[in-house]
Amino acid sequence: MAIKTQSSENYLLIATCSVLLASCGGSGGNTTETATTGTFSVGITDAPVDSAQMVLVEFTGVSVKPSDGEEENLPLSGDSQTCQDLLAGTDPAPTPEGESTVRCIELKELQGTLSASLIDDELLNAGSYNWMRLDVNAERGVMDSIIVLDDGGQESLYVPSGNETGLKLNSGFTVLAGGSHNFVIDFDLRKSINNPQGFADYKLIPSLRLIDLSESGNITGTVDATLLTAEGCTGDINTEDGFAVYIYEGGVDTVTGDEGSESAPHTSASVSLDDDSGRYEYTAGFLTPGEYTLVFTCQAADDSPEVADESIVFVESTDSPTTVVADEDSVVNFSAAEG
Repeated sequence: MAIKTQSSENYLLIATCSVLLASCGGSGGNTTETATTGTFSVGITDAPVDSAQMVLVEFTGVSVKPSDGEEENLPLSGDSQTCQDLLAGTDPAPTPEGESTVRCIELKELQGTLSASLIDDELLNAGSYNWMRLDVNAERGVMDSIIVLDDGGQESLYVPSGNETGLKLNSGFTVLAGGSHNFVIDFDLRKSINNPQGFADYKLIPSLRLIDLSESGNITGTVDATLLTAEGCTGDINTEDGFAVYIYEGGVDTVTGDEGSESAPHTSASVSLDDDSGRYEYTAGFLTPGEYTLVFTCQAADDSPEVADESIVFVESTDSPTTVVADEDSVVNFSAAEG
C-alpha cells in the first residue's frame, strides 16, 4: 500500500527550526517603539500522497506555549465547516456565538506553493515560544477527519491521541515587538498516512515542517513525458499517481535514497500535466534557502517509508544541485536524455 508512514518513534519529524525572526519585522505588525506584541499567522500546506482522492483534516484551533507563561489557545479565523459539510457541498457558515470555529482542510489540494489559513494576524506578546500545537478532531472510528480513497470509498482518518494532545511541533520560535510573523506548516502525507491492516480506519501521524515565509523559496521544473512511461515505471499516467520529484538537502555529495532509507528525501513534489503548456510540471514550495539535490521517480507509489527499498529507480538532472533563494523560484528540469 503506498500510503504508509514511518515508525511511531519518528512520527513527528519536525524540520529543525529555531525560528529567530530578526528579518520578519515587516509591515502589518504593531510598529511603535513601545509595542509589546507582534502579529502571528499560520497556514497549512502539503507534500503529496498517492492512492487517495482527498485527505480531509478537521482543525479546531492552534495553541502556543510562551517560554515564561501558560499555554495560550488561539481560535481559528473565519467561518466554520466540518469535513462532513465539505463532502456534502455545504458552504462554510458563520460560527455560532459562544462556539469555537471548526475548519476542514483538504490537504491534497494544497501542493506546491498553495496553502490554507488557520490563524490570521493574531496578536501575541513579544518573546520566545517553546512549541506550537494544531488542535484537531480526528477520533478513531468517527467520521470527523476523513480519507477518500481512489475508488471513492471513505474511511475515518484518526490521529493517535489527537483529540487529547493534537499535533505538536516542538520547534521554538520568537515573536518580535512590532513584527509580523507568517508561518506555514507542511503536512508531508507521503510519509504520514498508514492503513493498519485489519482495521477500518486510516492512521495519520504527520511528518510536519514549520516554515517561516520570510525565509523560503521554491523549486519548479518540467519532467519529459517519456520518463513517465519508461521501462520499469509503475505510476499511472491516467491518474498521475506514482510520479514524484524527491528533494534532498545538500549539494553534490548528497546521498539520495528512497523514503524508507537513512537518506530519505527532505520532501517531495507531485508531477502533473499542465493543460496550457502541455508539459508535465512540478513545484516544491516553502523551502528554506540553501542547496538542494533533486531526483525524479516513476515508482513513488511503491515507495514505502517503512521499508528501505533499493529497487526504487531515480532519474537525475543536470540542473541539480540547485540553490534556493528566499522569495525566488529555482528551476530544475528532467529530460529524457538524463533518464
